[in-house]
Amino acid sequence: PGLMAHQEVIFGTTGQTLTIRHDSISRESFLPGIFLAVRNVAKMPGFTYGINKLLGF
Repeated sequence: PGLMAHQEVIFGTTGQTLTIRHDSISRESFLPGIFLAVRNVAKMPGFTYGINKLLGF
């Protein structure tokens, strides 16, 4: 039990802030991305920076 990961992005200006928060409470939430990477990493020769190619962008 507890948090596996926590991310928070805060945008702000004078007198106000907007906070976007994401919490993962289980490793299970990471599995789709891990499976995608494992299936496709061998198809990507050389050095790859970022995930755009992996996601098809």
